[in-house]
Amino acid sequence: MRRGVLCLVVCAVPLVAWAGDGGAKAGVDAGNRKFEEGVAKGDAAALAKLYAPDAEILPPGGPKMKGREAIQKAFGGMLSEGVKKIALTTQELHPMGNLALEVSSWRIETADGKSIVGKALVLWKKNGKTWELYRDIWNEDNPPPPPPAPSAPATTPVPPPATK
Repeated sequence: MRRGVLCLVVCAVPLVAWAGDGGAKAGVDAGNRKFEEGVAKGDAAALAKLYAPDAEILPPGGPKMKGREAIQKAFGGMLSEGVKKIALTTQELHPMGNLALEVSSWRIETADGKSIVGKALVLWKKNGKTWELYRDIWNEDNPPPPPPAPSAPATTPVPPPATK
């Protein structure tokens, strides 16, 4: 009898915690699968629709972009550069009422067979029953390329000293 009660308590606690997240886990998972589908289809408009109307992306090496139109343009550029597939994996999820912070990793595959991996922080926002990306920042795991080597200063030939 005690084992049955213990199992009921131990097994039920994670279910209660999961149910108490406001649907964040299920919403984030669904949003990530739709994002993967949008990339596979090459559909930047579908990707932008996953973001809140006032969302911002903070891409590496560039300025932040606000709103679905700017986000669609940014992802359109990424897709036109040969990104064909993305896999998103949630590492941590921290629900906070109508917001949830996701710590994730990603892997992109390009048309030429190149694979790029990285990590991201995404702040999700609940809009009705739907979880939308609200703030999104990411970067690659590979270090940036080294800066170009400084060029040697131009030398001007110095005339020999005058002789008497």
